[in-house]
Amino acid sequence: MVCLNVGTLKDRRLGTAVIAVVCGPLLATFCLAVAQTSNPRTGDAGQKKVALIIHATDQVGNPVAPDLVKDIVAMEHEKKLQVVDGPKSAGRTQIALLLDSNFHQRKVLALEQQTAVEMLSEFGKERAQALVMSYGAEIHSSRELTDDWAGLKNFTGSLQVETDKHNDTVLLYDAMKRALEKLGDGGTKAVVVFAEGNDHGSSIGWTSLVRMAQRANVACYVVLFADHSFYGREVRHYGYYLVELTPKTGGKLWEVGDSPRKAHETAQQVTTLLGSQGIIEVLVPDVRSNRFHPVKVTSTDYRVSAQTGYFDDGMQ
Repeated sequence: MVCLNVGTLKDRRLGTAVIAVVCGPLLATFCLAVAQTSNPRTGDAGQKKVALIIHATDQVGNPVAPDLVKDIVAMEHEKKLQVVDGPKSAGRTQIALLLDSNFHQRKVLALEQQTAVEMLSEFGKERAQALVMSYGAEIHSSRELTDDWAGLKNFTGSLQVETDKHNDTVLLYDAMKRALEKLGDGGTKAVVVFAEGNDHGSSIGWTSLVRMAQRANVACYVVLFADHSFYGREVRHYGYYLVELTPKTGGKLWEVGDSPRKAHETAQQVTTLLGSQGIIEVLVPDVRSNRFHPVKVTSTDYRVSAQTGYFDDGMQ
C-alpha cells in the first residue's frame, strides 16, 4: 500500500525528501529511479579536470619555458577543450633514474653507468632531487630522493650486472612502479629508464603504469641500451610496449644500442626535455568508460609535443 498525495508530489522538486511506506515491486522501481537520477557520472553530468604534460620549443628547436606559451589549443575528437590552467612549470624537479642490470646487459652496463653519471652531473646544476635504482631479477635502490649528487654517483658506480644467465626475470615494470611511488607530491616529475626493453615477471602491466604516471603527473623517458638489434625481420622485439607507454605519459623513447656517441647525445636531450617540461589542465567530459582518450595539443607560435591523451579513470 502506498500513502502518497499525487497532486502534492507533482509540485515537489528533486531536492525535497518524501517519506512513504512502499510495499512489493513498486519499491524496487522507485529506488532504481532515484539511483539513476542521483548518479552524477551518467550522461551529460558535467566535466572533469585532466592534467597533460607538455614540452615546447621555438621554430628552430630551442626549448621554451612552459609559461611563455600562451596560445595552447587542446582538441579531443575535433572538439576544443577548455584550458583552465597553464602552461606552467610544476616546480622543483624530481627524477628517478633506473638502470637495467640483468645478465643480458653485461656488455653495456658500463655505458649505462657512464650515461647516468653524466645525467646526474647535469641534474646537479638545477634545483632538483633524484634517486637511482637498478633492476633485473632483483631491484636495488639508493633509497629516497636526495640532492647528494656525489652519493648518487657513487651508488651508480657500485652497481654490478647480475650473473645468473639462466634467470630470465627482468622486473622492469615493478621497478618503474616503485619509482613512481617514491616520487613526492607536486613538482616536475620524471622517471628515466635505461632498458634492454622487455619485462619478464613483474606484478604490474604497462597500461597500469600509464595510469599511475597520469595520476601523479609523471613523464616517463626511456633509453634503450643493448649490444644487439632491437628488431628482427623489421619487427620490434625489444621495447614494444615502452614505445606505447612513453608518449601516453608525455615522455619519449630513444635507441642508443651500444654507441657512446648516441648515449652522450641522448643524455643531453633528456636533460633538455626535463628543463622544459610543463603542464596544462583541461576540462574534459566526465565519461567513465575505462579507456584511453586521444588528445592533440598545438600552438600557433611554438612547436609542442604533449602527452597524447588520458585514461578516463585517472580524472580528478
